[in-house]
Amino acid sequence: MSEATKEELAQGWLKALTDVDHFYEICAPDCRVWHSADDKWMSLKAAIDAVHDRGGLPEFINSRVTLTEKGFFAQTSGVLKPQGEDGPQVKVHLIQIATVEGGKVVQAEEYIGPETDLAV
Repeated sequence: MSEATKEELAQGWLKALTDVDHFYEICAPDCRVWHSADDKWMSLKAAIDAVHDRGGLPEFINSRVTLTEKGFFAQTSGVLKPQGEDGPQVKVHLIQIATVEGGKVVQAEEYIGPETDLAV
């Protein structure tokens, strides 16, 4: 079986944004994941388990990928619903930087920024 190309992995990443378990297919088993929201590195399994514990991913819009020398980055936006029933929904923008080796994503960094009105 041939190794997946960066383009195939990048397109798989967009698919995984709608089905989080697809990350298992495109990422190495020892893939490390970092999120700017908590500044912690974790295993792929821990990251996917955390998404399931929260009830899944939000619906993302305007998702796109750009290939780089070491892998690719994905850009997308979505609306986070508050945990529980209180609090406002927050529109967020994400950049996810994926490092590819041997036909798999071996490291992913996710930078999350809430949309704000800078004129306030």
